[in-house]
Amino acid sequence: MAGDRYNTGKLKWSLVSWRALEPMVRVLMFGAEKYDDHNWKGGLKYTEVCESLQRHMNSFIDGEDDDKESKLSHVGHILCNAMFLSYMYFFRKDMDDRYIDKNLKDDEVDK
Repeated sequence: MAGDRYNTGKLKWSLVSWRALEPMVRVLMFGAEKYDDHNWKGGLKYTEVCESLQRHMNSFIDGEDDDKESKLSHVGHILCNAMFLSYMYFFRKDMDDRYIDKNLKDDEVDK
């Protein structure tokens, strides 16, 4: 007889590939050495995170596998920046420095 568990609606962490996240952890370890553990939680501007994310994506798309400074994979930096952005978005609204162009109408953006 098995015990009862009521897991309906709970997060299913078994769907995550932890091994695929290892490059992100390596980048976090590099950052912890360079700055300090959890330094990034002090706050990063949304646009700075997005710009870093974009630079690493551009380098990766252009065929470069590893970042020149850290010698770690661009994929790890991309994952790291995506996590930073998620954290800032959910927990640090004060870091939102996005520029909203009031001259553009929502329905014109997709044209």
